[in-house]
Amino acid sequence: MKTIYFYKGESGLMGFKKSAFSLLLMVVLLAVTSVAFAAAPGSKAPPGPNEPFKEAGIKSLLYLQDWGCDINYVGDGYLNITGFTQAYQTVDYIMVRLYIQRWNGSSWVDLASWPFEKYSDSYVAGAKGLQVTKGYYYRTRATHGLTENGYNESASSYSGYIYAN
Repeated sequence: MKTIYFYKGESGLMGFKKSAFSLLLMVVLLAVTSVAFAAAPGSKAPPGPNEPFKEAGIKSLLYLQDWGCDINYVGDGYLNITGFTQAYQTVDYIMVRLYIQRWNGSSWVDLASWPFEKYSDSYVAGAKGLQVTKGYYYRTRATHGLTENGYNESASSYSGYIYAN
């Protein structure tokens, strides 16, 4: 006569090893899943203060009076960027070029730019409405310039940054 044994489960060391292996497997799967669903590379805030700032060369500015740019988040992936350049007097040529920049996790990257220019004027301004990818930080960069009697002046400005959600 043959004896038949029924398996009712594991006990002892073999059961512990399988339980430990299952736990380890769950931890690894959880880690892989969290990497797969990690936030976009630009979702980590850029370092430094979130304030607009201006730059100008070491040359004295004889004609350039003021300049700047700004960014506003409208919502649902839409934003507006603006910029201006102002001279003390009417000049031969005056311009502002607006750039939209996105933070990629380590640096600001230009995505696109738009020039606004005038002749025989003392002021120029520009504005652009944009739809952007949500989940990133954005800012505006602008270059400003003018020409009067063959003399050129230039400057740059940067807005604070915003998060598009």
